[in-house]
Amino acid sequence: MAAMWPYLLHCLLFLAILHHRPSAGSESWQDTDMPYDELKARLGAGTVRLFDVREPIELVEDGEIPGAVNIPLGEVEEAFQLPPGEFRQKYNCEKPGKDDDDIVTSCLAGVRSFDALEQLRKLGFHKVKHYPGGFIEWSENCEQEWKAKDETRNTKDPIQPPAPVDKSENGNTETPTAPPAPPNPIPSPQDKTEL
Repeated sequence: MAAMWPYLLHCLLFLAILHHRPSAGSESWQDTDMPYDELKARLGAGTVRLFDVREPIELVEDGEIPGAVNIPLGEVEEAFQLPPGEFRQKYNCEKPGKDDDDIVTSCLAGVRSFDALEQLRKLGFHKVKHYPGGFIEWSENCEQEWKAKDETRNTKDPIQPPAPVDKSENGNTETPTAPPAPPNPIPSPQDKTEL
Protein backbone atom coordinates (compact mmCIF):
# COMPACT_ATOMS: atom_id res chain seq x y z
CA MET A 1 0.00 0.00 0.00
CA ALA A 2 2.86 2.37 0.79
CA ALA A 3 4.13 2.04 -2.80
CA MET A 4 0.81 3.41 -4.07
CA TRP A 5 0.98 6.72 -2.16
CA PRO A 6 2.98 8.59 -4.82
CA TYR A 7 0.56 7.41 -7.50
CA LEU A 8 -2.48 8.39 -5.41
CA LEU A 9 -0.94 11.79 -4.69
CA HIS A 10 -0.40 12.41 -8.42
CA CYS A 11 -4.01 11.41 -9.10
CA LEU A 12 -5.34 13.78 -6.43
CA LEU A 13 -3.21 16.64 -7.73
CA PHE A 14 -4.40 15.96 -11.26
CA LEU A 15 -8.04 16.01 -10.14
CA ALA A 16 -7.43 19.26 -8.26
CA ILE A 17 -6.03 20.86 -11.42
CA LEU A 18 -8.95 19.61 -13.48
CA HIS A 19 -11.33 21.10 -10.94
CA HIS A 20 -9.63 24.51 -11.20
CA ARG A 21 -9.25 24.55 -14.99
CA PRO A 22 -11.07 27.35 -16.81
CA SER A 23 -14.36 26.34 -18.36
CA ALA A 24 -14.47 25.07 -21.93
CA GLY A 25 -16.36 28.21 -22.93
CA SER A 26 -13.45 30.44 -21.95
CA GLU A 27 -12.15 31.50 -25.35
CA SER A 28 -8.51 32.10 -24.44
CA TRP A 29 -8.26 28.61 -22.89
CA GLN A 30 -9.92 26.52 -25.59
CA ASP A 31 -8.05 23.61 -27.12
CA THR A 32 -5.35 23.39 -24.46
CA ASP A 33 -4.83 19.62 -24.70
CA MET A 34 -2.85 17.71 -27.31
CA PRO A 35 -3.77 14.00 -27.41
CA TYR A 36 -1.20 11.21 -27.63
CA ASP A 37 -1.81 10.33 -31.29
CA GLU A 38 -1.42 13.94 -32.45
CA LEU A 39 1.68 14.50 -30.32
CA LYS A 40 3.32 11.30 -31.59
CA ALA A 41 2.56 12.17 -35.22
CA ARG A 42 3.79 15.75 -34.87
CA LEU A 43 6.96 14.70 -33.05
CA GLY A 44 7.65 12.23 -35.86
CA ALA A 45 7.09 14.94 -38.46
CA GLY A 46 9.14 17.51 -36.52
CA THR A 47 6.20 19.95 -36.37
CA VAL A 48 6.04 20.37 -32.59
CA ARG A 49 8.37 21.54 -29.83
CA LEU A 50 7.83 19.58 -26.63
CA PHE A 51 9.00 21.01 -23.31
CA ASP A 52 9.15 18.51 -20.43
CA VAL A 53 8.76 20.44 -17.16
CA ARG A 54 9.82 17.62 -14.82
CA GLU A 55 13.02 17.77 -12.78
CA PRO A 56 16.10 16.34 -14.56
CA ILE A 57 16.39 13.45 -12.08
CA GLU A 58 12.87 12.33 -13.04
CA LEU A 59 13.91 11.97 -16.66
CA VAL A 60 16.82 9.79 -15.57
CA GLU A 61 14.71 7.66 -13.22
CA ASP A 62 11.46 7.40 -15.22
CA GLY A 63 12.50 8.04 -18.82
CA GLU A 64 11.68 10.75 -21.30
CA ILE A 65 9.75 11.35 -24.47
CA PRO A 66 12.21 11.42 -27.38
CA GLY A 67 12.76 14.92 -28.69
CA ALA A 68 11.55 16.73 -25.56
CA VAL A 69 13.53 19.65 -24.15
CA ASN A 70 13.77 19.69 -20.35
CA ILE A 71 12.90 22.98 -18.65
CA PRO A 72 11.88 22.28 -15.03
CA LEU A 73 8.62 23.94 -13.96
CA GLY A 74 10.43 26.26 -11.56
CA GLU A 75 12.46 27.67 -14.50
CA VAL A 76 9.67 28.02 -17.08
CA GLU A 77 8.71 31.64 -16.43
CA GLU A 78 12.32 32.85 -16.34
CA ALA A 79 13.40 30.68 -19.29
CA PHE A 80 10.73 31.99 -21.66
CA GLN A 81 11.72 35.57 -20.83
CA LEU A 82 15.38 35.02 -21.76
CA PRO A 83 16.74 36.60 -24.93
CA PRO A 84 16.77 34.09 -27.83
CA GLY A 85 20.56 33.60 -27.76
CA GLU A 86 20.66 32.84 -24.03
CA PHE A 87 17.67 30.49 -24.38
CA ARG A 88 19.41 28.60 -27.20
CA GLN A 89 22.67 28.39 -25.24
CA LYS A 90 20.99 27.16 -22.04
CA TYR A 91 18.44 24.73 -23.53
CA ASN A 92 20.07 23.83 -26.87
CA CYS A 93 17.04 24.78 -28.97
CA GLU A 94 15.48 27.86 -30.50
CA LYS A 95 13.29 29.98 -28.27
CA PRO A 96 9.65 29.82 -29.40
CA GLY A 97 7.90 33.00 -30.44
CA LYS A 98 4.74 34.14 -28.69
CA ASP A 99 2.61 33.45 -31.77
CA ASP A 100 4.06 29.98 -32.45
CA ASP A 101 1.45 27.23 -32.47
CA ASP A 102 3.89 24.31 -32.09
CA ILE A 103 4.64 24.64 -28.35
CA VAL A 104 3.56 21.77 -26.08
CA THR A 105 4.33 21.21 -22.41
CA SER A 106 4.56 17.78 -20.76
CA CYS A 107 5.31 16.25 -17.36
CA LEU A 108 4.61 12.94 -15.62
CA ALA A 109 0.81 13.03 -15.48
CA GLY A 110 -0.40 16.40 -16.78
CA VAL A 111 -0.45 18.44 -13.57
CA ARG A 112 2.78 20.41 -13.89
CA SER A 113 2.46 20.70 -17.66
CA PHE A 114 -0.87 22.48 -17.14
CA ASP A 115 0.80 24.81 -14.62
CA ALA A 116 3.49 25.53 -17.24
CA LEU A 117 0.78 26.16 -19.85
CA GLU A 118 -0.83 28.71 -17.52
CA GLN A 119 2.51 30.44 -16.91
CA LEU A 120 3.27 30.61 -20.62
CA ARG A 121 -0.17 31.94 -21.50
CA LYS A 122 0.28 34.71 -18.90
CA LEU A 123 3.57 35.57 -20.63
CA GLY A 124 1.75 35.92 -23.97
CA PHE A 125 2.26 32.45 -25.50
CA HIS A 126 -1.47 32.10 -26.23
CA LYS A 127 -1.25 29.10 -28.58
CA VAL A 128 0.68 26.80 -26.23
CA LYS A 129 -0.84 23.40 -25.49
CA HIS A 130 -0.05 20.66 -23.03
CA TYR A 131 0.01 16.88 -23.17
CA PRO A 132 -2.29 15.87 -20.30
CA GLY A 133 -1.34 12.19 -20.34
CA GLY A 134 2.29 12.97 -19.63
CA PHE A 135 5.06 10.44 -19.55
CA ILE A 136 2.83 7.88 -17.84
CA GLU A 137 0.43 7.72 -20.80
CA TRP A 138 3.28 7.97 -23.31
CA SER A 139 5.14 4.99 -21.86
CA GLU A 140 1.94 2.92 -21.53
CA ASN A 141 1.00 3.56 -25.17
CA CYS A 142 4.52 2.86 -26.40
CA GLU A 143 4.59 -0.39 -24.44
CA GLN A 144 1.24 -1.47 -25.91
CA GLU A 145 2.39 -0.59 -29.43
CA TRP A 146 5.66 -2.48 -28.90
CA LYS A 147 3.81 -5.56 -27.63
CA ALA A 148 1.41 -5.44 -30.60
CA LYS A 149 4.33 -5.23 -33.05
CA ASP A 150 6.16 -8.00 -31.21
CA GLU A 151 3.11 -10.28 -31.36
CA THR A 152 2.71 -9.59 -35.07
CA ARG A 153 6.39 -10.25 -35.71
CA ASN A 154 6.36 -13.50 -33.73
CA THR A 155 3.40 -14.91 -35.63
CA LYS A 156 4.79 -14.05 -39.07
CA ASP A 157 8.47 -14.81 -38.50
CA PRO A 158 9.01 -17.44 -35.81
CA ILE A 159 12.54 -18.19 -34.69
CA GLN A 160 13.91 -21.17 -36.59
CA PRO A 161 16.34 -23.74 -35.14
CA PRO A 162 19.87 -23.65 -36.53
CA ALA A 163 20.40 -25.49 -39.81
CA PRO A 164 22.42 -28.73 -39.74
CA VAL A 165 26.13 -28.38 -40.45
CA ASP A 166 27.84 -30.48 -43.18
CA LYS A 167 30.81 -32.10 -41.44
CA SER A 168 31.93 -34.63 -44.00
CA GLU A 169 32.89 -34.86 -47.62
CA ASN A 170 29.98 -37.16 -48.47
CA GLY A 171 27.30 -34.70 -47.30
CA ASN A 172 26.57 -36.29 -43.91
CA THR A 173 24.90 -33.68 -41.70
CA GLU A 174 24.72 -33.39 -37.96
CA THR A 175 23.06 -30.97 -35.58
CA PRO A 176 25.72 -28.55 -34.33
CA THR A 177 26.92 -29.15 -30.79
CA ALA A 178 28.47 -26.85 -28.23
CA PRO A 179 32.26 -26.90 -27.96
CA PRO A 180 33.71 -28.81 -25.01
CA ALA A 181 34.04 -26.89 -21.75
CA PRO A 182 37.53 -25.54 -21.00
CA PRO A 183 39.51 -27.32 -18.27
CA ASN A 184 39.02 -25.93 -14.77
CA PRO A 185 42.11 -23.83 -13.90
CA ILE A 186 41.25 -23.82 -10.17
CA PRO A 187 42.59 -26.94 -8.41
CA SER A 188 40.21 -28.91 -6.24
CA PRO A 189 41.02 -29.62 -2.57
CA GLN A 190 41.85 -33.19 -3.59
CA ASP A 191 44.73 -31.94 -5.77
CA LYS A 192 47.65 -31.89 -3.36
CA THR A 193 50.42 -30.88 -5.62
CA GLU A 194 53.47 -29.18 -4.23
CA LEU A 195 54.41 -25.75 -5.49
